[in-house]
Amino acid sequence: MTKNYLSKIANLVRALTHNAAVYRVGVILRWRWLERSLAPLLMRATQHGKPLVVLDAGSGNGLNAFPLARRYPASAWHGVELNPDLVRLCQARSAEERLPNLTFTQGDLTESQGAERFDLAYSIDVIEHIEEDRLAIGNLARSLRPGGWLLIHTPLAPQRHWFHRFDLDQRAHPMHVREGYTVDDLQAKLREAGLEPLKVIYTHGRWGTLAWELWRLVEESQLLSLLLRLPVELLIAIELAFPPRWGNCVLIEAKKCDAPSAGS
Repeated sequence: MTKNYLSKIANLVRALTHNAAVYRVGVILRWRWLERSLAPLLMRATQHGKPLVVLDAGSGNGLNAFPLARRYPASAWHGVELNPDLVRLCQARSAEERLPNLTFTQGDLTESQGAERFDLAYSIDVIEHIEEDRLAIGNLARSLRPGGWLLIHTPLAPQRHWFHRFDLDQRAHPMHVREGYTVDDLQAKLREAGLEPLKVIYTHGRWGTLAWELWRLVEESQLLSLLLRLPVELLIAIELAFPPRWGNCVLIEAKKCDAPSAGS
């Protein structure tokens, strides 16, 4: 009995330390804001009996696409990713998990994604990596059907941090072609592409940023990461419960104009 009890405790500790090792505050924050924004759009479509065709623009390792495809099996999900190794990985995983509503292809967002193929597209922390961001946004707009939605999440600049070591001049991202946008700049580029920004959601606000920085300070230590997990989750919950008035990142919801009516 004692051995079984100790074995269960050991398994629990291993599971918790493993979760702490793979847990990423930035990923969690982006996912929860994306999920909150997508839910009403997807629910509205379901209520009208019209499942959506959705594009994950810059799908990476499928971090967002897989849970969304499982949660909304009536909609079709398609990921486009530049890295062919990640595409093959996602294709194999999709087949293994038997998700017929989820597909992946290798592609460059600065190239056409087709015309009016998708009802909804989202791109999470991708456009700051693309030099020709206007071209990428234009291609995403053209890929949407009239009345379709585009959700873009990206860092803003300048940023505010609790600890100086996280300021952009100290930790510039080597793969970013720009460290961030202003809201006005991003909205202008969306309008140039024929999209109308309708909602601006700030993310990584005061408490989300504190959660991220605390986690980065201790992430190399499994024990400290484990001890900080609850306070970090509390800070994330506070940000979601009280949406920030400013943030180090932004999620913008934009809509493509409906088709012109007959005779207009």
